[in-house]
Amino acid sequence: MDDGTMINYIRQNVDMGISGIEKVIPHAKSLTFVGALEAELREYQNLSSEADGLLREAGAKEVDAPVMARMSADIMTTVKCMTYGSDSDIAEDMIKGTTTGITKLRQHLTRFRGSGNVSSLAEKVIATEERNVEEMKKFL
Repeated sequence: MDDGTMINYIRQNVDMGISGIEKVIPHAKSLTFVGALEAELREYQNLSSEADGLLREAGAKEVDAPVMARMSADIMTTVKCMTYGSDSDIAEDMIKGTTTGITKLRQHLTRFRGSGNVSSLAEKVIATEERNVEEMKKFL
């Protein structure tokens, strides 16, 4: 896997997080929980910007997540939003989604043998996601 492919995978991972958070924020009940979600959103936006910078440095083309994967995630999130009764329900789904993101990114990172800058960004995303899981646990 080359640098461009890995950077794009990182971008896709982070962008799925951004999309999910943007969809659930309107359903959050408490201001404290909204604040936690907004903080995560800013982190993901910063990580996305970092990935975009590395992509430009690598001279690689931006590749979005597959359309079907994005549509499926959007539909699932929309349906789940209709059933949320509490911040705990949202936090549980956030933990599940983030854990999936961590697992898949870790698998890609294990196979990646490219640039140290790209590996460092992947590790930074994983560390951020792990912190976010811990933050969401407070709302269960």
